[in-house]
Amino acid sequence: MSQQLFSTSTLGGYFTNNQLSSQLRYLAQTMQRFRQFTDMEPAAGAGRGQSVFFDKISNISTAGGTLNETATIPKANFTITQGTLTMTEYGNSIPFTQKLKTLAEMAVPEAIRTVLTNDMKGILDSAAATQFKTNDYVATIANTATTTFATGGTATATAGANMSDKNVRDIVDKMKTLLIPRRADDSYVCVASTNSIRGLYDFFEAKANLTQLSTAYRGEVGNYYGCRFVEETNFLGNADGSNGLYGEAVFFGADAVREGIAIPEEIRVGIPTDFGRDQGIAWYALLGFQQVWDFSTDGQTRIITVDSL
Repeated sequence: MSQQLFSTSTLGGYFTNNQLSSQLRYLAQTMQRFRQFTDMEPAAGAGRGQSVFFDKISNISTAGGTLNETATIPKANFTITQGTLTMTEYGNSIPFTQKLKTLAEMAVPEAIRTVLTNDMKGILDSAAATQFKTNDYVATIANTATTTFATGGTATATAGANMSDKNVRDIVDKMKTLLIPRRADDSYVCVASTNSIRGLYDFFEAKANLTQLSTAYRGEVGNYYGCRFVEETNFLGNADGSNGLYGEAVFFGADAVREGIAIPEEIRVGIPTDFGRDQGIAWYALLGFQQVWDFSTDGQTRIITVDSL
């Protein structure tokens, strides 16, 4: 039997006017946590060159002590090593046409700015995270009762578990014996992947202090044994160790990674070309990150990475 149908355009479908939702939806973003822990380098800036050099001072070569009455005071010295922070250009862009901007029901530039801002945050946080994770001193969670350490930049054992409270105490105690200074709030910090920190949640809920300190870090989930724990999903791996079941983490104290900025990150609107028909928006930054202390050259570190062979 003949009839009008919605499913056939010529029999009824053309009578409709499909509506476009006014709300734009964006892909979920990672939790970026590392950059909040960098220390700003005041010597960096526009007009000061691409690299910033910073001096690191050793302890005195010979310790002092008691003196005999007629003895002269001994003479000693310290040594100076120099680190370098190099600033690099970062950026990305999305071009679009004037026709799209004019005819689109949605605000095209606003959508582009949101996508670019998400990209910018993830990229710069990853650049900071690389300096936290590129480290000589490595801890491996062999099991929930055993933590092994290596100093060559590569784990020498395979992770067989995620962190337990016992592993945390082992790592924090190692940080103390390595003379890693605490941060300004008198604590250490652990930034951990979801899998890595999962082993601690039950412990936190049962025993540990979950009270946030006066200034909570973004992503902070608890504090224990003089260490504050932050969860991130942007950079650290969740597939580590035996059968890829375990996650990575980074423990650190004060003066771990420095950040130098010549041009802070910003959104830039391009100058239209082709008589206004070709347009674009970009994000741009000129800055850099650098781990301060290197165990292989300085004999000291400020960071212990939790990783697996």
